[in-house]
Amino acid sequence: MQTYKILGVKCHSLTMDEALGRLQEFLQGDKTCLVVTVGPEMIMRAQEDEDFKNLVNAADLVVPDGSGVLWAASRCGVKIPERIAGVELIDRFAEILAARKDNALFLLGAAPGIAEKAGEKLKEKYPGLPLGGCRDGYFKEDGPVVEQIKQSGARVVYAALGSPKQEKWIRDRGAEACIKVGIGVGGSFDVISGAKKRAPQLFIKLRLEWLYRLLCEPSRWRRFLAIPRFMYLVVKNGRGAVEEWKDGN
Repeated sequence: MQTYKILGVKCHSLTMDEALGRLQEFLQGDKTCLVVTVGPEMIMRAQEDEDFKNLVNAADLVVPDGSGVLWAASRCGVKIPERIAGVELIDRFAEILAARKDNALFLLGAAPGIAEKAGEKLKEKYPGLPLGGCRDGYFKEDGPVVEQIKQSGARVVYAALGSPKQEKWIRDRGAEACIKVGIGVGGSFDVISGAKKRAPQLFIKLRLEWLYRLLCEPSRWRRFLAIPRFMYLVVKNGRGAVEEWKDGN
């Protein structure tokens, strides 16, 4: 599996099927594996948050979720096979979990009621999906949440707490909660539950999903400033913006 650094942030180059294969391999292990779905906004956050950068660079799997990541790689002469959208990755993995039936899933995060609705939708789509439980992201103490996950027997957690909180939570609490795979999923529960619509296929095909989200939620325009800043740094650094990952990086 080829690995690169994009502005110093790790990203694996692989297909969706290869990513799903890695997730299944993680289920055979005895440690908590952190999965990060990285896009331009997260890469820019890593430029200012050293702890977050180190977290991503130490993650077990970092998939390219964002057309800007593919654009940066291509500009620097690097071929990344495809974008692996987080919402699609966790949907496909839920299908695998439903078929295996040996590792329960726990949905953590989002607004009250959203995780439960997302869980219902996933179980409707994939009958037999072992759903260990759901809990919204409005909690103050980690302890009760960790205990709930642990007692549920879930070994896979989809965490929709917002980045970087969700990735740091998995890193800091995953082992205590006895999970094997923790994936930061951002706003995916909103999409899966039907609370929000994903961009139409035309926007996705044209790699303009970010524009659709901006049009739907213009009040969040400050978040999208990360995209032109990301593009500027890629252009500024030239081919050095994307480098091959080597052991010891």
